[in-house]
Amino acid sequence: MDCTYMAGVRCVGTAVCQKRKCMKVSLILTCFNEVENIGALMSDVLKQGQIPDEMVIVDAGSQDGTLTVLREFEPKFLEKGSLLTLHVATGASIAHGRNLAIEIARHEVLAVTDAGCHLDPNWLAKITAPILCGDADLVGGFFLPVAKSRFQRVLASLTTANAPGRAFFPSSRSVAFRKSTWERAGRYPEWLKWGEDTYFNTQCLTAGARYCVAADAIVHWEVRRTWGQVFKQFRRYAFGDGLARRFTPSLAAAPAVYGVALIGLLAGYPAVMVVVPLLGIGWVLRKPGIPLKDGLYAVGLAVTIQAARAVGYVVGRLSSTDVAKAEQE
Repeated sequence: MDCTYMAGVRCVGTAVCQKRKCMKVSLILTCFNEVENIGALMSDVLKQGQIPDEMVIVDAGSQDGTLTVLREFEPKFLEKGSLLTLHVATGASIAHGRNLAIEIARHEVLAVTDAGCHLDPNWLAKITAPILCGDADLVGGFFLPVAKSRFQRVLASLTTANAPGRAFFPSSRSVAFRKSTWERAGRYPEWLKWGEDTYFNTQCLTAGARYCVAADAIVHWEVRRTWGQVFKQFRRYAFGDGLARRFTPSLAAAPAVYGVALIGLLAGYPAVMVVVPLLGIGWVLRKPGIPLKDGLYAVGLAVTIQAARAVGYVVGRLSSTDVAKAEQE
Protein backbone atom coordinates (compact mmCIF):
# COMPACT_ATOMS: atom_id res chain seq x y z
CA MET A 1 0.00 0.00 0.00
CA ASP A 2 1.24 3.46 -0.86
CA CYS A 3 0.72 6.36 1.46
CA THR A 4 1.37 9.95 0.45
CA TYR A 5 2.27 12.63 2.95
CA MET A 6 1.00 16.17 2.46
CA ALA A 7 4.62 17.25 2.01
CA GLY A 8 5.01 14.75 -0.82
CA VAL A 9 7.00 12.12 1.08
CA ARG A 10 6.01 8.57 0.19
CA CYS A 11 6.14 5.49 2.37
CA VAL A 12 5.42 1.87 1.57
CA GLY A 13 4.00 -0.34 4.29
CA THR A 14 6.28 -3.31 3.76
CA ALA A 15 6.97 -3.93 7.47
CA VAL A 16 3.37 -3.82 8.63
CA CYS A 17 2.98 -7.57 9.21
CA GLN A 18 6.02 -7.72 11.50
CA LYS A 19 5.08 -4.67 13.55
CA ARG A 20 1.43 -5.75 13.68
CA LYS A 21 2.43 -8.56 16.03
CA CYS A 22 3.39 -6.18 18.82
CA MET A 23 0.98 -3.29 18.19
CA LYS A 24 -2.74 -3.73 18.72
CA VAL A 25 -5.57 -1.78 17.14
CA SER A 26 -8.84 -0.51 18.59
CA LEU A 27 -11.74 0.33 16.27
CA ILE A 28 -14.19 2.87 17.67
CA LEU A 29 -17.69 3.84 16.63
CA THR A 30 -20.58 5.99 17.84
CA CYS A 31 -24.19 5.28 16.90
CA PHE A 32 -27.79 6.21 17.57
CA ASN A 33 -30.88 4.43 16.20
CA GLU A 34 -28.98 2.65 13.40
CA VAL A 35 -30.82 -0.67 13.42
CA GLU A 36 -31.16 -0.65 9.61
CA ASN A 37 -27.43 -0.20 9.04
CA ILE A 38 -25.46 -1.45 12.01
CA GLY A 39 -25.63 -5.17 11.21
CA ALA A 40 -24.06 -4.69 7.78
CA LEU A 41 -21.23 -2.59 9.24
CA MET A 42 -20.48 -5.13 11.96
CA SER A 43 -20.38 -7.90 9.36
CA ASP A 44 -17.93 -5.80 7.34
CA VAL A 45 -15.69 -5.51 10.41
CA LEU A 46 -15.65 -9.28 10.90
CA LYS A 47 -14.79 -9.78 7.21
CA GLN A 48 -11.71 -7.56 7.42
CA GLY A 49 -8.41 -9.07 6.44
CA GLN A 50 -7.13 -7.57 9.69
CA ILE A 51 -9.65 -7.91 12.53
CA PRO A 52 -9.36 -5.19 15.20
CA ASP A 53 -8.06 -6.42 18.54
CA GLU A 54 -11.04 -4.71 20.08
CA MET A 55 -14.03 -2.67 18.95
CA VAL A 56 -15.53 -0.06 21.26
CA ILE A 57 -19.01 1.27 20.49
CA VAL A 58 -20.68 4.12 22.32
CA ASP A 59 -24.44 4.26 21.74
CA ALA A 60 -26.30 7.51 22.49
CA GLY A 61 -29.39 5.70 23.80
CA SER A 62 -30.89 3.95 20.78
CA GLN A 63 -34.54 2.90 21.08
CA ASP A 64 -34.96 1.07 17.76
CA GLY A 65 -33.23 -2.25 18.50
CA THR A 66 -29.68 -1.17 17.63
CA LEU A 67 -28.30 -2.47 20.93
CA THR A 68 -30.01 -5.82 20.47
CA VAL A 69 -28.31 -6.25 17.11
CA LEU A 70 -24.94 -5.20 18.54
CA ARG A 71 -25.14 -7.67 21.44
CA GLU A 72 -25.71 -10.48 18.95
CA PHE A 73 -22.22 -9.76 17.59
CA GLU A 74 -20.39 -10.09 20.93
CA PRO A 75 -19.85 -13.88 20.66
CA LYS A 76 -18.94 -13.55 16.98
CA PHE A 77 -16.11 -11.17 17.91
CA LEU A 78 -14.90 -13.56 20.60
CA GLU A 79 -14.76 -16.33 18.02
CA LYS A 80 -12.42 -14.15 15.98
CA GLY A 81 -10.21 -13.45 19.00
CA SER A 82 -11.46 -9.89 19.34
CA LEU A 83 -13.36 -8.06 22.06
CA LEU A 84 -16.53 -6.04 21.45
CA THR A 85 -17.27 -3.46 24.16
CA LEU A 86 -20.64 -1.67 24.22
CA HIS A 87 -21.26 1.43 26.29
CA VAL A 88 -24.51 3.41 26.45
CA ALA A 89 -24.23 7.17 27.05
CA THR A 90 -27.76 8.49 26.60
CA GLY A 91 -27.84 11.83 24.83
CA ALA A 92 -24.13 11.86 24.03
CA SER A 93 -23.05 14.04 21.12
CA ILE A 94 -20.82 12.58 18.41
CA ALA A 95 -17.73 14.27 19.84
CA HIS A 96 -18.48 13.19 23.42
CA GLY A 97 -19.24 9.64 22.26
CA ARG A 98 -15.93 9.40 20.39
CA ASN A 99 -13.98 10.77 23.32
CA LEU A 100 -15.65 8.29 25.63
CA ALA A 101 -14.94 5.40 23.26
CA ILE A 102 -11.28 6.43 23.03
CA GLU A 103 -11.02 6.64 26.81
CA ILE A 104 -12.39 3.08 27.04
CA ALA A 105 -10.14 1.77 24.25
CA ARG A 106 -7.11 -0.13 25.54
CA HIS A 107 -4.73 0.33 22.61
CA GLU A 108 -2.59 3.15 21.25
CA VAL A 109 -3.55 2.75 17.58
CA LEU A 110 -7.13 3.83 16.88
CA ALA A 111 -9.30 3.59 13.76
CA VAL A 112 -12.64 5.37 13.46
CA THR A 113 -15.63 4.89 11.19
CA ASP A 114 -19.34 5.73 11.24
CA ALA A 115 -22.54 3.73 11.37
CA GLY A 116 -24.08 3.54 7.91
CA CYS A 117 -20.73 2.96 6.19
CA HIS A 118 -19.58 -0.12 4.31
CA LEU A 119 -15.91 -1.04 4.64
CA ASP A 120 -13.68 -2.43 1.93
CA PRO A 121 -12.28 -5.82 3.06
CA ASN A 122 -8.79 -4.46 3.77
CA TRP A 123 -9.81 -1.02 5.00
CA LEU A 124 -8.54 -1.48 8.55
CA ALA A 125 -5.18 -2.90 7.48
CA LYS A 126 -4.60 -0.11 4.98
CA ILE A 127 -5.65 2.79 7.18
CA THR A 128 -3.53 1.66 10.15
CA ALA A 129 -0.48 0.57 8.14
CA PRO A 130 1.33 3.96 8.15
CA ILE A 131 0.93 4.22 11.93
CA LEU A 132 2.02 0.65 12.55
CA CYS A 133 5.07 1.33 10.36
CA GLY A 134 5.93 4.35 12.48
CA ASP A 135 5.50 6.73 9.53
CA ALA A 136 2.40 8.69 10.59
CA ASP A 137 0.33 9.82 13.57
CA LEU A 138 -2.86 10.72 11.67
CA VAL A 139 -4.08 8.86 8.58
CA GLY A 140 -6.93 9.94 6.36
CA GLY A 141 -8.69 7.18 4.48
CA PHE A 142 -10.89 7.86 1.48
CA PHE A 143 -14.65 7.47 1.11
CA LEU A 144 -16.80 6.90 -1.95
CA PRO A 145 -20.50 7.73 -2.28
CA VAL A 146 -23.30 5.22 -2.72
CA ALA A 147 -26.01 6.64 -4.98
CA LYS A 148 -29.19 4.68 -5.60
CA SER A 149 -31.38 7.33 -7.24
CA ARG A 150 -30.97 9.98 -9.93
CA PHE A 151 -31.02 12.66 -7.25
CA GLN A 152 -28.23 10.94 -5.32
CA ARG A 153 -26.13 10.39 -8.45
CA VAL A 154 -26.21 14.08 -9.28
CA LEU A 155 -25.49 15.03 -5.66
CA ALA A 156 -22.54 12.61 -5.53
CA SER A 157 -21.08 13.98 -8.76
CA LEU A 158 -21.47 17.52 -7.49
CA THR A 159 -20.00 17.09 -4.02
CA THR A 160 -17.52 14.20 -4.09
CA ALA A 161 -14.33 13.28 -5.94
CA ASN A 162 -13.04 9.97 -7.27
CA ALA A 163 -9.74 10.34 -5.44
CA PRO A 164 -8.34 12.53 -2.67
CA GLY A 165 -6.92 15.84 -3.85
CA ARG A 166 -3.86 17.67 -2.52
CA ALA A 167 -5.87 19.46 0.15
CA PHE A 168 -7.79 16.35 1.22
CA PHE A 169 -8.79 16.32 4.87
CA PRO A 170 -10.14 13.12 6.46
CA SER A 171 -13.63 12.58 7.76
CA SER A 172 -14.13 10.52 10.89
CA ARG A 173 -15.93 7.94 8.80
CA SER A 174 -12.46 6.86 7.62
CA VAL A 175 -9.55 7.92 9.81
CA ALA A 176 -6.88 6.49 12.11
CA PHE A 177 -4.59 8.09 14.67
CA ARG A 178 -2.58 7.46 17.80
CA LYS A 179 -4.25 7.82 21.18
CA SER A 180 -1.37 10.05 22.24
CA THR A 181 -2.06 12.29 19.24
CA TRP A 182 -5.71 12.58 20.30
CA GLU A 183 -4.58 13.66 23.76
CA ARG A 184 -2.10 16.24 22.44
CA ALA A 185 -4.76 17.66 20.13
CA GLY A 186 -7.10 18.26 23.06
CA ARG A 187 -9.53 15.47 22.10
CA TYR A 188 -12.64 15.89 19.94
CA PRO A 189 -14.24 19.29 20.70
CA GLU A 190 -17.43 18.50 22.61
CA TRP A 191 -18.58 22.11 22.27
CA LEU A 192 -19.01 21.52 18.52
CA LYS A 193 -22.13 19.55 17.56
CA TRP A 194 -21.11 19.41 13.89
CA GLY A 195 -17.81 19.72 12.06
CA GLU A 196 -16.00 18.30 15.07
CA ASP A 197 -13.81 16.04 12.94
CA THR A 198 -12.44 18.89 10.81
CA TYR A 199 -11.59 20.87 13.94
CA PHE A 200 -9.96 17.80 15.51
CA ASN A 201 -7.85 17.16 12.40
CA THR A 202 -6.65 20.76 12.42
CA GLN A 203 -5.72 20.51 16.09
CA CYS A 204 -3.79 17.30 15.41
CA LEU A 205 -1.68 19.05 12.77
CA THR A 206 -1.19 22.06 15.03
CA ALA A 207 0.08 19.67 17.71
CA GLY A 208 2.70 18.37 15.27
CA ALA A 209 1.07 15.15 14.04
CA ARG A 210 2.53 13.61 10.91
CA TYR A 211 -0.38 13.39 8.46
CA CYS A 212 -0.70 10.82 5.72
CA VAL A 213 -3.41 10.01 3.17
CA ALA A 214 -4.15 6.34 2.51
CA ALA A 215 -6.11 6.69 -0.72
CA ASP A 216 -6.92 2.99 -0.96
CA ALA A 217 -8.35 2.69 2.57
CA ILE A 218 -11.92 3.11 1.38
CA VAL A 219 -15.33 3.18 3.00
CA HIS A 220 -18.63 3.61 1.17
CA TRP A 221 -21.51 5.73 2.46
CA GLU A 222 -24.92 6.62 1.08
CA VAL A 223 -25.38 10.30 0.25
CA ARG A 224 -28.49 12.20 1.34
CA ARG A 225 -31.77 11.27 -0.31
CA THR A 226 -33.84 14.49 -0.26
CA TRP A 227 -33.48 18.24 -0.71
CA GLY A 228 -34.26 18.82 2.96
CA GLN A 229 -31.58 16.38 4.08
CA VAL A 230 -29.01 18.07 1.83
CA PHE A 231 -29.86 21.53 3.16
CA LYS A 232 -29.65 20.32 6.77
CA GLN A 233 -26.34 18.52 6.21
CA PHE A 234 -24.51 21.46 4.67
CA ARG A 235 -26.10 23.98 7.03
CA ARG A 236 -24.80 21.96 9.97
CA TYR A 237 -21.31 21.61 8.50
CA ALA A 238 -21.14 25.35 7.86
CA PHE A 239 -22.52 26.14 11.31
CA GLY A 240 -19.62 24.17 12.78
CA ASP A 241 -17.19 26.11 10.57
CA GLY A 242 -18.67 29.40 11.72
CA LEU A 243 -18.71 28.45 15.38
CA ALA A 244 -15.09 27.29 15.14
CA ARG A 245 -14.18 30.54 13.33
CA ARG A 246 -12.93 28.49 10.40
CA PHE A 247 -13.34 30.10 6.97
CA THR A 248 -12.71 28.34 3.66
CA PRO A 249 -12.63 30.04 0.23
CA SER A 250 -15.52 27.89 -1.03
CA LEU A 251 -17.80 29.59 1.49
CA ALA A 252 -17.37 32.83 -0.46
CA ALA A 253 -18.33 31.35 -3.84
CA ALA A 254 -22.05 32.16 -3.85
CA PRO A 255 -21.74 35.60 -2.16
CA ALA A 256 -19.06 36.51 -4.70
CA VAL A 257 -21.27 35.57 -7.65
CA TYR A 258 -24.29 37.45 -6.32
CA GLY A 259 -22.13 40.40 -5.27
CA VAL A 260 -20.56 40.81 -8.72
CA ALA A 261 -24.00 40.55 -10.34
CA LEU A 262 -25.44 43.19 -8.01
CA ILE A 263 -22.49 45.55 -8.54
CA GLY A 264 -22.90 45.19 -12.30
CA LEU A 265 -26.58 46.06 -12.06
CA LEU A 266 -25.94 49.11 -9.87
CA ALA A 267 -23.16 50.24 -12.23
CA GLY A 268 -25.55 50.25 -15.17
CA TYR A 269 -24.58 46.93 -16.71
CA PRO A 270 -27.71 44.77 -16.36
CA ALA A 271 -26.25 42.13 -18.67
CA VAL A 272 -23.94 41.16 -15.82
CA MET A 273 -27.03 39.89 -13.96
CA VAL A 274 -27.34 37.26 -16.69
CA VAL A 275 -23.73 36.57 -17.59
CA VAL A 276 -22.38 35.99 -14.10
CA PRO A 277 -25.05 33.44 -13.05
CA LEU A 278 -24.56 31.68 -16.40
CA LEU A 279 -20.86 31.36 -15.63
CA GLY A 280 -21.81 29.83 -12.29
CA ILE A 281 -24.12 27.36 -14.03
CA GLY A 282 -21.35 26.49 -16.47
CA TRP A 283 -19.01 25.80 -13.56
CA VAL A 284 -21.57 23.40 -12.05
CA LEU A 285 -22.18 21.55 -15.31
CA ARG A 286 -18.46 21.11 -15.94
CA LYS A 287 -18.37 18.57 -13.11
CA PRO A 288 -17.72 15.05 -14.45
CA GLY A 289 -20.63 12.65 -14.18
CA ILE A 290 -23.37 15.27 -14.63
CA PRO A 291 -25.10 14.85 -18.02
CA LEU A 292 -26.85 17.84 -19.57
CA LYS A 293 -30.27 16.31 -18.88
CA ASP A 294 -29.53 16.54 -15.16
CA GLY A 295 -28.43 20.17 -15.40
CA LEU A 296 -31.47 21.56 -13.58
CA TYR A 297 -30.98 19.06 -10.76
CA ALA A 298 -27.32 20.01 -10.49
CA VAL A 299 -27.92 23.76 -10.52
CA GLY A 300 -30.75 23.43 -8.01
CA LEU A 301 -28.57 21.37 -5.71
CA ALA A 302 -25.66 23.79 -6.04
CA VAL A 303 -27.90 26.71 -5.09
CA THR A 304 -29.37 24.72 -2.19
CA ILE A 305 -25.93 23.79 -0.87
CA GLN A 306 -24.55 27.31 -1.15
CA ALA A 307 -27.64 28.77 0.53
CA ALA A 308 -27.39 26.22 3.35
CA ARG A 309 -23.71 26.97 3.84
CA ALA A 310 -24.28 30.72 3.87
CA VAL A 311 -27.05 30.45 6.46
CA GLY A 312 -25.16 27.95 8.59
CA TYR A 313 -21.89 29.86 8.57
CA VAL A 314 -23.46 33.21 9.42
CA VAL A 315 -25.48 31.75 12.30
CA GLY A 316 -22.44 29.85 13.57
CA ARG A 317 -20.18 32.88 13.23
CA LEU A 318 -22.63 34.99 15.22
CA SER A 319 -22.83 32.36 17.95
CA SER A 320 -20.47 32.50 20.91
CA THR A 321 -17.78 29.85 21.17
CA ASP A 322 -17.50 30.71 24.86
CA VAL A 323 -21.18 29.83 25.40
CA ALA A 324 -20.80 26.60 23.41
CA LYS A 325 -17.76 25.58 25.44
CA ALA A 326 -19.42 26.53 28.74
CA GLU A 327 -22.41 24.32 27.94
CA GLN A 328 -20.07 21.31 27.85
CA GLU A 329 -18.34 22.07 31.16
